[in-house]
Amino acid sequence: MARNSQPESPSGSGSGKRDEQRAWRQAAEYSGLAMSMPIAAVLGYLAGNYLDGLWGTRFLGVVGLVFGIASGFAQLVSKALRDAKSSER
Repeated sequence: MARNSQPESPSGSGSGKRDEQRAWRQAAEYSGLAMSMPIAAVLGYLAGNYLDGLWGTRFLGVVGLVFGIASGFAQLVSKALRDAKSSER
């Protein structure tokens, strides 16, 4: 006789447990995005600052910062759209 390692929910479907696991997984992914957004901005600024020193310009640090911020927001929007699409199913 095979034993079920997880107790069944009162309704017998176990969907409450899956929904809870999905919510925790999404929370972990969004908190990872919360860390990657400022990292992208800082890396963009540093890359622009490096190019400023290399080429003798003074504006590429700001340009790199803007691109870093934009890439962080693009990741956030992409993740939100994927989650919205998967929750419609």
